[in-house]
Amino acid sequence: MKKECILMDVFTEIPFTGNQLAVFPLSDDLSEIQMQKLANEINYPETTFILKSTDSKADYDIRIFTPKSELPFAGHPTLGTAYVILNILDNELKNQNNIKLRTKAGVIPLEESDGFLWMKQNHPDFFQIYQDIEEIVELVGLEKTDISETLPIEEISTGNTMLLIPVKGLSAMHKAKANVEKIIHFFAKHQSIAPYLFTFETEDPNSKVHTRMFAPHFGIPEDPATGSAAGPLVAYLLKYDVFGSRFEIQNEQGLEMGRPSKIKMRGCITDGKYEIEIGGHCHFIGHATFHI
Repeated sequence: MKKECILMDVFTEIPFTGNQLAVFPLSDDLSEIQMQKLANEINYPETTFILKSTDSKADYDIRIFTPKSELPFAGHPTLGTAYVILNILDNELKNQNNIKLRTKAGVIPLEESDGFLWMKQNHPDFFQIYQDIEEIVELVGLEKTDISETLPIEEISTGNTMLLIPVKGLSAMHKAKANVEKIIHFFAKHQSIAPYLFTFETEDPNSKVHTRMFAPHFGIPEDPATGSAAGPLVAYLLKYDVFGSRFEIQNEQGLEMGRPSKIKMRGCITDGKYEIEIGGHCHFIGHATFHI
C-alpha cells in the first residue's frame, strides 16, 4: 500500500524554518499502530492523519502523533492540517475560508484570510500554582534567580495542559536546557504535559514574548513552535492583566534551535469569559510517498 504525505512548515512564511509537520490525507485505512510507526519514522515533532468526520459539527477528524505517542490536541498540527485541506488537497473545502477539525480534545474552528490561519482554542482551565521553584528550575537547567518574582508558575489548559514558567530575560532563556530524567519523572505525576518557558524580553522588536518548550518524553527534545502552549499562555496573560483585557501580540519561538517561528496570539476576557485564538502562516515544502 502506498500513502501520500504532505510536508509543511508551520508558523512561518520562510521554508525550512518554523515547525515541521507531516500530513497524511485519506488515512481511514491505517491502523493506530501504522500511524505511530509512520510518525516515528518521519521523526517530526508531530504527524497528522486526516479521517472522515465522526461528528456532524466537524468537517474532518484528525489524529496527532509525536514520534512516541498520540496527543489529544496540538496547535501547529491542527493549523497546518487545516491549511493542507483548504489549499492543497482536492476536496469540497478547497479554497474555502473556514473549517472545523475534530481532535480528541474537541472540535477546533479555524479561519483563513490572505494565507493566514486563526485557530480558536478551548476556554481555559486553571490548575495548580507551584510554590516549590527549586523543583521546577531543575527540569530546565535554570536557577531560582532566573524565575520571575512577580508572576507564578502555573498549569493551564486550552486543550493540552502546560506548565507555564515565567523567566526573567533572554540570557536565562538561552541557557535553559531539558533535564530529560527529571522531566520524565515530573510529568508522569502531574496534570501538565510539558514545560513552556516565556519571557517578555525579545530578540525581534515586533514580538512581545519569547518562548521555549521541551518535551523529550514525547520524542521532542525541543519544539520550534507550540500552538497548544501559546493558547494557555494567552489565558495566563489575560488572567494576570499583563497586556490588558484584550490584546493581539506576536510570540517568537524556535530561535535557539535555528528554526525561528512567529506565533500570533489574540485574546480577550469579558465577564470571566475567555476568547483565545492562535494564528500563523504555513509554508508548503513538498510531497512524499510511503510504502506500507
